[in-house]
Amino acid sequence: MSTRATAASRTLDPAERTARLLRWTFRRQDEAVVCELGLNGDDSAYELRVSPALNPAGVSIELFDDAMSAFERHAAIERILVEDGWTLEAFESEQILRPA
Repeated sequence: MSTRATAASRTLDPAERTARLLRWTFRRQDEAVVCELGLNGDDSAYELRVSPALNPAGVSIELFDDAMSAFERHAAIERILVEDGWTLEAFESEQILRPA
């Protein structure tokens, strides 16, 4: 007799409850802009979040159907920031735990 786990009864492996988040921090004097790229909560789109300097409440969120479009948009934002005197202070790539 064989046993099979169904999707409803099996427990998720920790790797299945995590997602990759990429974070770039740009700095100009005492100001910082943070760009984050990862999948949205239901994995239906790539989400690019930009937290502007001096206004964390004004976070911009853009959704993309594919990773290439999201990276192209991030590159465009990075070009604008660098041309305006910002420098890349840090890049992070981390696995984040997702709600079950």
